[in-house]
Amino acid sequence: MSIEQKIDGDKCTILLSGEIDLDQSPAVREKIKELFEACKSLSVDLEKVSYIDSSGIAALVEGMQISKKTSKEFSLVNVSNEVMKVIKLAHLDKIFKVLSQSGTNAGSNAAPEAEPANQEVASDNIDIAPSETSSGEESIKPNVSRDDGGDDTIKFKR
Repeated sequence: MSIEQKIDGDKCTILLSGEIDLDQSPAVREKIKELFEACKSLSVDLEKVSYIDSSGIAALVEGMQISKKTSKEFSLVNVSNEVMKVIKLAHLDKIFKVLSQSGTNAGSNAAPEAEPANQEVASDNIDIAPSETSSGEESIKPNVSRDDGGDDTIKFKR
């Protein structure tokens, strides 16, 4: 994770990138506190944040609480898709002042990951051909068994 700051008069911006987790969130929290002492308005740019956990969200919530206590502005800008998912999951999208979303994944500038060559599709492990019972009706109870091939594949058979 990296933290950069921009100060333009009374407006400050914290530019975060990388992963904000339990190890990194104290640095984010301290930077927010530090800049609130110097600025009347603070924006946190989350465009390049590829991962944020609950401790990172807690640092942002603390920034919002400080802003309310001190009557200063606090906002999130350029929120990446990864961060927005977590914010929405925590139902904080209506609490935070989100000025803009980047609409992109934080890692979208990186080369795309190569997909495994022989990746199985879920339907490859399912036998959907119905078996007939003695009365001529189709059986609807699936038979679930574990494939002991070592790859923890679950196969469903009807």
